[in-house]
Amino acid sequence: MAWIYCDNGFMADRRYLKKMTRYWAAEETKANATLDRVRESEWFDYWHTHLDWKGRGNRHVSDRTTVAAGLLRLLKRAVSSEREDVQCWVMLAQDTGQSALYLHSPNPQGTPWPHPFDGVTWDIELPGWLEPLLSSDGLQAGRWGSGESQRLLVRVRP
Repeated sequence: MAWIYCDNGFMADRRYLKKMTRYWAAEETKANATLDRVRESEWFDYWHTHLDWKGRGNRHVSDRTTVAAGLLRLLKRAVSSEREDVQCWVMLAQDTGQSALYLHSPNPQGTPWPHPFDGVTWDIELPGWLEPLLSSDGLQAGRWGSGESQRLLVRVRP
């Protein structure tokens, strides 16, 4: 069996990495198609989409990083629409199946806009696996919650 070291120091089978690279590319393509369909909507009430519906990113650190990188690319596409009435952010959860891209705008449902991000501590020290993904992209990271329910949030720096 051919084992190789990943950037994060973990060993993974070459076949596994090749298979997962194809899998993540297909999932990101699906997420991009979903984003294209909804981006022109008139309003959003915490609309969100997941990249990792099946929770496969929990298997290996390299997969967790891939999920985060894919969601951040989706975030960049979402903000490229330049609609000032739409907030966009990514939530990264311990369970990658819960990580998602969010869109929120003024809406007839009456949910608060702009989203207040109550309880989020911004400009945090980044975990080592996330730091390379956020370097100099004008993105701001924050932490919300505690313990098992802690989440990382990433948005375009206001």
